[in-house]
Parts: sequence; structure tokens; C-alpha cells
Amino acid sequence: MATKLTTRDLIGALIDLQIDRDNQLLIEPDNTEALVPIDEGIKEVKLQISRKTSGLDYMIVEMNKNLNLIDAEIGTLMDEVKRLRNRKASIKRTEDFFNKELLPMVIETAGNDGVFQTDTTRYKMYETWGPLEITDEEAITENFKRFKVEIDKKKARKAAIEAAEDGLGISGFKLEKVKRVRRS
Repeated sequence: MATKLTTRDLIGALIDLQIDRDNQLLIEPDNTEALVPIDEGIKEVKLQISRKTSGLDYMIVEMNKNLNLIDAEIGTLMDEVKRLRNRKASIKRTEDFFNKELLPMVIETAGNDGVFQTDTTRYKMYETWGPLEITDEEAITENFKRFKVEIDKKKARKAAIEAAEDGLGISGFKLEKVKRVRRS
């Protein structure tokens, strides 16, 4: 039973056959009959590589289908998360209304010295500092300000490409050429 070769193995076999062909031409440049079996082998290996690549195309199409299904599922789940967050915010607003408006009014009107008690809970009114409001941002000293630095990678990439094409570089960045494959 013949084992299936990987694409790497097939490419290695093709390189070996091409080296054998070149060596044969060096040894006997006029003997074209000796090249026939090597050329047949090269032809067969290229055919196997072509079949294997067709299988890769099918696999890539299937992977793209799966990616699109996953994207659709993510969209659906994000909509559900959004719905649940809205529901949570609604519950939080209701709770805030009870704690900030309704219960203080009940304690002030029906309570005894800032205390209101039911069969299950005891409510007590107390006073504390509320949230800090900013009234004039310009008047605030640097001591209370935070600054965030962001790198504009899109702008830097464009400048780095221009510098690299001129044989230069930009300090703090690394940009290298990479190989990509375009399917059509």
C-alpha cells in the first residue's frame, strides 16, 4: 500500500527530480532518451502537487464558510449581549430609583429619627459625600490630570514604507517585507 506524500514531500521529490535531470544533462548532454523517465517523473509529481493544491482550495473554501458562520453566530450573540446589558441597565435604574428617591422619601416621612423598619429589613438614613463634579476643566491643575499617548500606526506605517524605499528607517519601528498569497 502506497503512503500519501505531503505537499512538502512532493516538492522535495520535484526538486530531487529536477536535480537528477540537470545532472543527467551534465553527464550526457546529447542523450535525450535518458531524460524521458525523469521528465515523466517530474510530470507525475507536478500532477500530484496540482491535485493536492485543488484539495487545499476546497479546504480553504470550507474554512471561509466556517468563518462566515462563526461571524454570524458572533453577531447573533453580540445582539443577545446587547439586549441583556440593556435589561441589566434597566434593573440598575430601577434599583437606583428605589435607593435614591423612593426609600429616602419613605424613611423621611414614615421613619423614626432616620430609621425605618419592616419585618425583614431595617433602613437607616445617613449623610455622605456625593460624586465629584467638574465645573471648569481649565482651572484644574496638572496634578489631577491623566494623559494617554497613542501611536498612530497607520501614519507611521506609511512613513516607514517611504523611508524603507529610500534605504532608510525610522527609529522605534520595524518593518519587513513579507510574502502573501492572493487567490483568484
